[in-house]
Amino acid sequence: MITMKPVEEPDVLALLAKGRFEQPLEGYVMTDGTEYLGYCLFRTEGQTVTVLDAAAPDTMTLDGVVRAAIAKAQNEGAKTFCVAQNIEALARWAQVFVKDTPEPVKITKIFEICD
Repeated sequence: MITMKPVEEPDVLALLAKGRFEQPLEGYVMTDGTEYLGYCLFRTEGQTVTVLDAAAPDTMTLDGVVRAAIAKAQNEGAKTFCVAQNIEALARWAQVFVKDTPEPVKITKIFEICD
């Protein structure tokens, strides 16, 4: 079963960030049982969460880990999000789910139920 676990160890965050991002930084690690699949790094500032980096084996799992990060921030009061367009996987994600939408994007754009 695929699960996403918050990264609570600073050393693991630092390993995933590879010196590219300053603190504060949060992350999720995606696993399938004991098998590591991917990760997502993000930061919330004010009411905006920025997805800084993500990697996953396919589009479906990438979508899941990006949405998990955004949902966590939303649960803590964030209203908008941005994704790092310089990261190829995130640029592809944005092209599918928020194409031509100026940032910051309202979180309801990806979580609102359609009528």
